[in-house]
Amino acid sequence: MKDDWLSEIAEKITIDCLPENYQEIARIAGKEAALKLSQYLGGTRFYYPKLDSLLRKERDEQIRQEFNGANHRELARKYDLTETRIRDIVQRKPVPQQIELF
Repeated sequence: MKDDWLSEIAEKITIDCLPENYQEIARIAGKEAALKLSQYLGGTRFYYPKLDSLLRKERDEQIRQEFNGANHRELARKYDLTETRIRDIVQRKPVPQQIELF
């Protein structure tokens, strides 16, 4: 119920009514989502990492699973990386999650 008024406002306004920095968000995720983000993050500094940095760990793990010892070039083409980068990924072990003791 708390966000009902945001839904009502989102239905009534156009994207052009929003501040310029929210217009692109509204075009991508919708006006209501842009308003909710403003409500939640408004007044704070917020960094939104690029998608590739968010997915890098999963991509690297997928590369390790697909690596057969001799397919560096194939994996480099598939993932749009250099063969050197593929070698670095398959040689480097993933960092295990640290277990909290307390």
